[in-house]
Amino acid sequence: MRSSLLIILAFLAAGGSAVAQDLPPIELPYASYALTADGNVLAYYGEQKRVELRSTGSVSPWVIRCLLATEDRDFYNHDGVSIKGLGRAVLETITGNTQGGSTLTMQLARNLFLSHERTIARKLKEIDLARELEKKFSKDELLLLYLNTVYFGGGSYGIWTAAREYFDKDPKELDMLESALLVGLLKSPEGYNPLRHPEKARTRRNAVLHNLVEVERISESEYQRLRTKEIGLNPRPQMAGHFTEWVRREAIRLLEGKNATLEQGQLRVHTTLDSRMQHAAEEAVAAQWEELPENMRDVQVGAVLLDAHGGAIRALIGGNPSSEPRGLNHAVQIHRQPGSSFKPFLYASLLEQGYTLATPVQDAPIVVDSGLAWEWRPMNDSDTASYETVPMRYGLQRSLNLVAAHAMVERTDPARVAAFAQRMGIESELRPFPSLALGTSEVSPLEMAEGFATFASMGQRARPHAILRIENMHGRVLYRARPDTASVLDSATAFLITDALTAVVDSGTATSVRRFYSGPTAGKTGTTQNSTDAWFVGYTPAYCMAVWVGFDDAARKLRGTFRYGGTMAAPIWARTMARVAPLAEADSAFAQPSTVEYVPLCRKTGLVATEDCPDTAIYPVNRLLMPAECDEHGGGWLFGW
Repeated sequence: MRSSLLIILAFLAAGGSAVAQDLPPIELPYASYALTADGNVLAYYGEQKRVELRSTGSVSPWVIRCLLATEDRDFYNHDGVSIKGLGRAVLETITGNTQGGSTLTMQLARNLFLSHERTIARKLKEIDLARELEKKFSKDELLLLYLNTVYFGGGSYGIWTAAREYFDKDPKELDMLESALLVGLLKSPEGYNPLRHPEKARTRRNAVLHNLVEVERISESEYQRLRTKEIGLNPRPQMAGHFTEWVRREAIRLLEGKNATLEQGQLRVHTTLDSRMQHAAEEAVAAQWEELPENMRDVQVGAVLLDAHGGAIRALIGGNPSSEPRGLNHAVQIHRQPGSSFKPFLYASLLEQGYTLATPVQDAPIVVDSGLAWEWRPMNDSDTASYETVPMRYGLQRSLNLVAAHAMVERTDPARVAAFAQRMGIESELRPFPSLALGTSEVSPLEMAEGFATFASMGQRARPHAILRIENMHGRVLYRARPDTASVLDSATAFLITDALTAVVDSGTATSVRRFYSGPTAGKTGTTQNSTDAWFVGYTPAYCMAVWVGFDDAARKLRGTFRYGGTMAAPIWARTMARVAPLAEADSAFAQPSTVEYVPLCRKTGLVATEDCPDTAIYPVNRLLMPAECDEHGGGWLFGW
């Protein structure tokens, strides 16, 4: 090394130059990146995690002060090569220390154009390239190019990415200590990586701080005070892996024909995800997994949280806590039987037709298509029946399969129910058989969330979307999401089914929700035959969330106390919503439409009760579809005339 430097010094003193050369083109592989709705970096899309800093005014002055004090104190006084620096390097080497002697511009030339081999030939090329860089660019431009080029470890290239990855902040917001730590990484990005070697990183940071003392940027006493400070890392949270992969694929599709690519276009993808809500969902899943026995820890989960009124996806879980982020997305890509969580579509369809929540339906065995190959003999979960008629709301509240089967066969037909569900937002094929009442056609969690959100929004269906807009590096909008909404259900029917689903949570199959969340809630559990799938789909006045849990291998069953939607899926929903609901400025209750009024209904007929009806209760009713007065108990007002 000493002889090499002496040769270079002699070469420069003689006014020599390596073979003159034009600068090669500078092509840094910048990435596109995705942002959450609340402004956090979600993911990078590209060959390297590198986002371009557009001006030195967009970085903290402390970064530049630390950089120059540490890497090149003569930066503004040389032409790319510092004779003083090389001389100092020779002296340091002679005395046994290692001193590179490269200016910041020489480092830049090496990083941009050359390998890191230690040869005289490479050093001479480096010198020539540095001088050419100085001729072509201003000092400020060189600083900017350097800050965009250098590697900070952990896969992070450039100061923009480093600031986000290590401190989760914009580079302009970096303070002195944070700037010193990042500049310190340049000597050995992995050796001083603060995530793996915090003490080494602090020692190196302090060395940079002392450089500030030497150039009189800070005092010795200030240095002594700062050197004891912790490194204060705040790494960018890693979250929503399945969502970011889905966004990548969606962005590629949306950019078709727009002369821009995600991998090379330096694009900003603004997503609908709310980092607070995503964290709430991920932690809710983790909490549920902690309660599972070891032999069930490989069970999968798919969950989608929607803004019920606009369709924006605020959180998405695509697998269990150990799933591969680029693997199967269980919130979007799977289709499984929803079981009883499908029943609200059946009952809402009946309410739309003019039936009431008090309409009586049999809770008794039924055989459909007896003697045929497709004969259907549904049973309640308990394998029992009351052999009585019960109000529809009670049948939904208790999730009685026999009541749903009788309602499908005797009050409506499968094709009509299938069409209703698809109007609400279910896009998968729904086979129009009577068993559809019990959710035997496969759907995705995303579809179920959209369907129930239509109830939450009083009949306004909004298509789910994950991307708000895509901008190029100059801020020009290449794509902007447009509202895709439609009024598909009258608000009175939506309120009536919400009333029934509120009873499911308060005193039905989903009471486990109340262990974690006490706010206004409507929802329905679902457990498929042989406990293959567990569901809970529920909503508040502001948000709707669908949760599915099951094994990828449908032959494997959920076991023990975790085999039901109410015990496996509902707690995930409730834990999530306990943290999500306070983030919304929402009404404390579901809004009652002006077309709904509460009236006494006869529980035996489902009609408006008279004073002679022996069993009555107050129910909400769509007054535009007001049922007739009950004529089975006393004959009504004519008998008293």
